[in-house]
This record gives sequence, structure tokens and C-alpha cells, in this order.
Amino acid sequence: MRLLNCKSLAFEEFVQDVPRYAILSHTWGNEEVSFEDMRSGAAAASERKGHEKITATCRIAQEQALDYAWIDTCCIDKSSSAELSEAINSMFAWYRDATVCYVWLSDHTQDPAFVLTDEAVLASFEYRESITEQDREFNDPPPLTSKELEMRNHIGRLKKCRWFSRGWTLQELIAPKHVEFYDRDWKCFGSKMQLAHILSWVTGIDSGVLRGDSLDQVLVGRRMSWAANRQTRRVEDMAYCLLGIFDINMPLLYGEGEKAFTRLQEEIIRSSNDLSIFAWTAPLGDKRSFRSLWASSPNEFKSCRFLVKPTLEWNGRGEYSITSRGLRTMDMIRIVRGESSRKGSYFLPLDCVDARFNKDIRFVSLEQYGPSLFARRKPWLYDTVVDIEVSQASRLPSAQYICCRESPDLESMVRMSHVGSVQIDFSFEAFDETSITAQPETDWDLRNSILLSYRRRHFWGCWRIRTVSDDPGACVVCVQSDGWLLYGIFSWHELPPAMEKSDLLPSQVSAILQKLPVRTAARCPPWYHTVELSEHNLGGDSDGVTAIIQETNLAMNEAGAAHGACIDSVFAIHSATALTKYSERGESPAMPKTGGDGNTGSIYAGSPRLIIRQWLYTLYTQVQDRGISNTEHREYHS
Repeated sequence: MRLLNCKSLAFEEFVQDVPRYAILSHTWGNEEVSFEDMRSGAAAASERKGHEKITATCRIAQEQALDYAWIDTCCIDKSSSAELSEAINSMFAWYRDATVCYVWLSDHTQDPAFVLTDEAVLASFEYRESITEQDREFNDPPPLTSKELEMRNHIGRLKKCRWFSRGWTLQELIAPKHVEFYDRDWKCFGSKMQLAHILSWVTGIDSGVLRGDSLDQVLVGRRMSWAANRQTRRVEDMAYCLLGIFDINMPLLYGEGEKAFTRLQEEIIRSSNDLSIFAWTAPLGDKRSFRSLWASSPNEFKSCRFLVKPTLEWNGRGEYSITSRGLRTMDMIRIVRGESSRKGSYFLPLDCVDARFNKDIRFVSLEQYGPSLFARRKPWLYDTVVDIEVSQASRLPSAQYICCRESPDLESMVRMSHVGSVQIDFSFEAFDETSITAQPETDWDLRNSILLSYRRRHFWGCWRIRTVSDDPGACVVCVQSDGWLLYGIFSWHELPPAMEKSDLLPSQVSAILQKLPVRTAARCPPWYHTVELSEHNLGGDSDGVTAIIQETNLAMNEAGAAHGACIDSVFAIHSATALTKYSERGESPAMPKTGGDGNTGSIYAGSPRLIIRQWLYTLYTQVQDRGISNTEHREYHS
């Protein structure tokens, strides 16, 4: 460590047994004295404006019986990238180990007639600031006294100091044990301990931390919020100035821009099990519907100031790690089933709550866009869920990956993952939606009841669902290949044994279905599926869609007629856009009638899907009532 001798103003270097020293915290201005200036001689250095703060620091240090001082402007050889990297990675420790830190506020003049450390006024002001909004609703606080009003005005002036808005000064306030504050005339007006509550009010930092509590007791997201309103000259420094706050060491790569903050978050995840790092929210101006797990800057952690640990850890038995595919999670992602308003939603509980509403668990809402791949959806929302909903939500058992790399293509990747996908509606009251299982599991988006294509030309899926009655249930198998959809319907116990495997290729499933005596195939136009933004739906021409619906219905009726069954409802493939074109003209495409529930309009509104509601249940119950043999049963449900 290179220290400045307070008497001679010469440098001395220490490898170990570093003597007691003072350290300066300030904001840089014009004509700072550099390492080269000091090496050139006292005459050259004294000509620069920054020389005054060096001499003042050394003078005060000597008055406090300290022989050495450290000042960042002149004690680091910035021409050496290796030394600069070592200094930045060691900065927190150097401030922590200093005997005293002098904070010089060059743009603040303290009124000598007003004492910021007046204990009586501070106690009154601290009590008033501790009154929550909820308390104010029931009890109006007494009016401000003249002393309290004056205290508030002085704190407001202090808050405007440039020192409180810089990124580097955050660790310079937290790390040292003893800090003294000086105004522009080098007059001391208080210590960190004396001004702890005022500094907490100005900076958002916990007063306990300012008084010496361990940083490890504060959640990562909350620590990030302390830097939310701070700036640095270089983009990379917004990450580098936080290394000590999170006890991280990493190489400096000036020129990497915002990637530096991404690297910092990755290093925090590798060394911590604190999920509050994902509790950030995007600014309202960010129009992206999908983001990666990483925040773009500390500014997105503004809403995390009051985060604390919950009473129970909801992801205590889960595991996660950083991989090339994203954040690999095991037994952590939840999905809401049953009758909840969040039914079908994927979410990741973050094991943190807002101290003001300590029963609401913070979580990240997720959207599936690839085999076991998820992206964060609606990143601008401050998402919470009550703890009882978390306890009732199911966990996804297999390994899942959440996108961690921000990409301009992420939005389109998520949306395009639905192109050519197959959606099945099991919402008919006869089915138990909580019982649904799908193969391949990684391709099934339970939130939207979609078998995702991920833009593949060939894929397959198999669904099993039970009925609410004592009947065992049904299975649906389909294969999509180059726009053709081949599908079969079976009773729960009559699925061909060859289809029990989860690693089948689409061609193998197709071959199995082709061998069945009765099967149905239909030509599908390409479509673009999205659940919430229907204006993005794309589809084929309206005539083609009508023909597909008619042909599919004809094929089903022919299959049912072989056994004297009456097929009243719809099992069809359709394109939402084409149907929208009809509705715009006030017309309706030629569709088969429903089985008496009158829900044709609601069935066809929205996104492309395979409609399997009443038709499947009617067909299944008719087979049961007729007592058809197993052989006939298998053939019939094909």
C-alpha cells in the first residue's frame, strides 16, 4: 500500500505492518494532483487546485497524531492497469482499515449557529421520520416545531451535496469505522455515529449499518438500492464501485460498458444464496415484455429499499447455479394450479418481503420459451404473492433454466416460440385440470396449455387428463410435421404401450398413429400464437381455415359414425386471425354447431388451439355407455 507521509509529502510503500493512517473521501474536481505530479516535485504539485485538499488532509491527520494519509487522486499510479485494478479491488478494505476517514464536502457550508448533532432535536426528528404512512392514517402527527423545521431544511441542503450522488463514495461512507464530516472551509460538523440517522435519511442506508452492523445481514437487493440514485463518470465504474459492498473481487475491463454490472451480478450469485438480487423492477419507460434475470443497472433496484428476509424460506431446498444456458434451477420454479387468480402462472419466489407488508413474498413472473427455458415476463411489475399461495403452488421437479443474458432478440425469441404450436383447451368442467400431465414435459407450457414448437418443423406431444367423475380419463396424442397435424384420442388405459416413452422422435409417434385403424389428419396454416397480445396473431387465409374446420369435423363424424356415435361438438384446428377477419365484416365462418352449450364464439375467440372440450368428453362417455370391447374401444378413440 502506498501512503503519503504527512510531514514530507513523500510516498512510502508498505507490504505488511501498515502504520495507522487517515484516508480522504471527496469528489473529484478540476486540476487534481496526480501520482505523476507528486513524483515531479512539490513545486509542480502545488500549482494545481487539488493540492489544497492534500495539505489540509495531512494537517488534520497530524493534529490527530497520524503520520500517514491516503488520497485516491495521488496515491494510485493510474498509468498502470495492474495497479489500478488492485487498488479498486482493495479500496473497501483500505477504507475499512483506516484509523479515520475525512469526508470533505466542497459544495457545503455548515451554519455554525445550527448544530446538526443536537440530541434533543435529533431524537424528535428521528421519531417523526419513523412514523409510517399507516400510522399517519389513524393519528395526525403534531405540527413541526421551529427546531424540527430548521433541521429538515438543513438536511435538505446536505442532501444536495454532490458527494451523496457519486457511486464511489457509497463504500467510502460504509467501510470506515470512524468518519468525520467537513464543510468547504474544513470545519468539522459531526461524525458518522453522531449523524447516523440523518445520513440514513439522506442516503437510504440502514442506520444500523452506519453504526457498524454487518453488511451480511442486509439482503443483496436492499444493498443495491443504496446505489440506485448514484452516478459514476464511466459506465463500468457503476459496477466496480460496488465490489466491496458485496465482498467481490473481479478483473476490470474498461470498455465493456454495462456488461460490467452483469459480471458483478454473476459473481454475487456464485458467492451467495440471496435471491433478492432478482427483485429489481424495470423503469416504466421500458416497453420490453420480456427480460433476462439481470438488472441493467443499480437504478432498477429502487423498489428494494425495504426488503427483508421472510419468516420462512420458501426456496430453502432448491438449488441454482450459473451455466451457459442461464440460471439453472432445481426444484425452485413454482406453478399455480387450482382456482387461484394466478392459475397457470410460473413464478420464482425470491425469499424476501417488503418490511412494510411482511406477508407478501416478492417473486419473479416467468414465461416459457424453450425446452426448460424461461424468461422474465412483465419486468416492470412489483410482483408479490401472499405466503399461503406460495405454499400451495407446485414445484417444477426437473432442472429449468432462466435466461440471464440480455439480448435484443429475446423478445422475438419468446414470441416466436409459439409459432406453429398446438394449444389444447381442457377447461370444460368435466375435466380435472390439476391432473394434466404432458410428454415431453420440457415442451409443455402449462401456463397457456400449449405444446411449444420452438420453431421446429417436426414435434409431438401426449396429454393425459382425468375426469372429475370416477371415469379414468383420456389421452391425446398429436404429431406436427411440416404443417400437417396427425392426432389420436384414447382412453386413459388404452394408450399404445409404444407411446409410453418420453424420448420418442416425431417420426416414431407418427408411425404408431399411422398404423391405427382410424386416425385424423389436417393441414395447418402457420400461425403466430400469443395469449395476451392477440393483435400479433398471424394466420392463413380465411377460406383455408374454414375448409380445415369443415374437413376436420367431417373426419370426426365419419370416425364416430362407424360406431353409431353422434359428434355434436368441435375438435378443430383454427387460426385466430382468420376468424378475426370474419368478425370484422360482421360474418361468421362455416363452423359446426356446438353441443348445446352455445359457446362457439368464446371457443374460437383468442388464440389457435385444438378444441377438445365437450366433444372429447361426449365421445368418451358414449363409448363407456355402449360397453364397447377393448379392441373396439382402442379403434374408436383413435
